[in-house]
Amino acid sequence: MCRFILWSIFFLFMSEINCARILGIYPMPSKSHQIVFQSYTKELAKRGHELVIISPDPFPNDTRPANVTDIDISFSYASVARMLGRKDNPMKRGVIMDIDFVINTDFYHEMAKLVVEQINSPAVQSLINDKNQKFDLIVVEGFYDFHLIFTHIFKAPVILFPTFMGFPEHIEMLGGIARHPILYPNFLRYNHDNLNLFQWARELYYEYQMYSIFTKIEEKQDVLLKENFGPDAPTVKELRSNVDLMFLNSYAEFANNRPVPPNIIHLGAVQLQPRKEIPTDLKTYLDSSKRGVIYVSFGSNVLPSRMSKDLLDEILQAFKRLPYDILWKFDGDSLDNMPKNVRYQKWFPQRDMLFHPNIKAFVTQCGLQSTDEAIDAEVPLVGIPMIGEQGYNAKKYVDFGIGVKLDAITLTAEDLVRGVRIVAGNKSYKQNVKRLKKILQDQSQSPLERAVWWTEYVIRHSGATHLRNPGAGMSWHKYYMLDVVLPLLAIFVTSLVLVVAVLWCACKNVFGLFRNKKVKRS
Repeated sequence: MCRFILWSIFFLFMSEINCARILGIYPMPSKSHQIVFQSYTKELAKRGHELVIISPDPFPNDTRPANVTDIDISFSYASVARMLGRKDNPMKRGVIMDIDFVINTDFYHEMAKLVVEQINSPAVQSLINDKNQKFDLIVVEGFYDFHLIFTHIFKAPVILFPTFMGFPEHIEMLGGIARHPILYPNFLRYNHDNLNLFQWARELYYEYQMYSIFTKIEEKQDVLLKENFGPDAPTVKELRSNVDLMFLNSYAEFANNRPVPPNIIHLGAVQLQPRKEIPTDLKTYLDSSKRGVIYVSFGSNVLPSRMSKDLLDEILQAFKRLPYDILWKFDGDSLDNMPKNVRYQKWFPQRDMLFHPNIKAFVTQCGLQSTDEAIDAEVPLVGIPMIGEQGYNAKKYVDFGIGVKLDAITLTAEDLVRGVRIVAGNKSYKQNVKRLKKILQDQSQSPLERAVWWTEYVIRHSGATHLRNPGAGMSWHKYYMLDVVLPLLAIFVTSLVLVVAVLWCACKNVFGLFRNKKVKRS
């Protein structure tokens, strides 16, 4: 009995000293981003860690774990709404933010202003100026690098955590294989293969433009860092070098199995939580549908109420012509021409509802979190990408045979009807999504378990610089040795030109000499 008590005290002591103080910085005002971090935070809190979280989605008071302190920056949602709600909003059909939008607008530069607004909020400034604050680990959302300044302030190991496949700049920063326009394209590009020469030229132009834009954003952040933290503030490049580990909230298969070093971890779908019962009225609706149900949701960042009239009309016409019942996540109050087969709500328990056997297909904007939930529920997809990496995700639907990809810019009612009929009526899509789920989830750990294990690994070893490879921080032109090859090529070409010039001059002089002799003889 005494031995049991002693061992209990020992393990209690060991668990206590392994509990860490963690600062989480998750600034993006997007529900789809925040749901990932909330799952991660809850699990770390269960493990006994103390967490301070900077987020636009603080936990409600009745669900916040006792060992979690929220720093509320929810004003960020209003800032983004103002930005997107401008009358000169250049989004195509009211909601589409494709690569042309990114190239031709200052959206990312405008978002940089929001980042500064967040940092300068009173609650965040109070944290920064509190000299008693100490942390064993800092976890930063992988989006804007400005927030990496916390690694300089608090001098703690750092995990970077994007909720998607990650920016090429961040992957290269940690020594992952550099970008490749065909094999590992920029995820903001929508077209990657089966292209003619002209189309490839256009895609290479886009690839270069994205590289140029993100270089300018880095320079902009350097300026903002100096303005807000003084002339001695580190640059973005210097802050990136502080990162010990990076989590990617995706499966390697979705990233074309891109080779990465051991300090880049593909987690999978961290946000997937145990299923719950769906509300009784919704279950009754689904149970009673004799034709089957198509679920339609464009996520939390694409609001149907902001769609142009022509796009909204095409979608409604498609609903009317489909031989299915429709559940539509619609943020507006009502529409005069809403078809009778459509039931709409501002929110659905999507994760749980997709498992109902009467759901025949999911019409989606191709967000990564919605994609994960559909695969887990074995529901085939009709993809209409509109923002960010969604075009890339939609292409993977086609590659895996789990859905079809439609073009939001040219979408007609006929396109949508045809896409739904193909996916809902062809059993191969359902079979393929079942097979893909089995492959992706055949892991020794769940995504959340993997995230927690590696988090505690970094804490245990006070960092993970030992996992860094020699290519970390190397630019793509150095990675491909262009800084060596191009000068050598220039020397070779110059030498070749000189040799040809010398031979030309020699031949010219020789032939001139012979010509002069012939003239004299004559």
